[in-house]
Amino acid sequence: MSENERPDTEAKRAGDLAFRPEAAGEPGPGRKPSAEEESGVTVGETITRGGEELAKQKQEPGREQAGVKGKTDRPHGRSTLEDSTGIAPEGPIDEESPTLPAGDQGG
Repeated sequence: MSENERPDTEAKRAGDLAFRPEAAGEPGPGRKPSAEEESGVTVGETITRGGEELAKQKQEPGREQAGVKGKTDRPHGRSTLEDSTGIAPEGPIDEESPTLPAGDQGG
């Protein structure tokens, strides 16, 4: 490094030289594929059920199903008073108001 060059200028110059395409050389031989890759791997069948499938079969207490949403037809719904864990839950004053879970609603 010359007396006039700053350390960051020297580092940039070294990086530029190190990553020039002509400095890269020829590519290596690569890796050898495993026996499983060569012969192929079989994929088993899923034996568990997804949430959507469970929702179709069993109604969860405290939930009302409202239909499906979006291109994927995912089920959606809302909570009812049965979903509350509070003591003697009360419904909303107005029918149009949402049912809120028990707990500190003060924020």
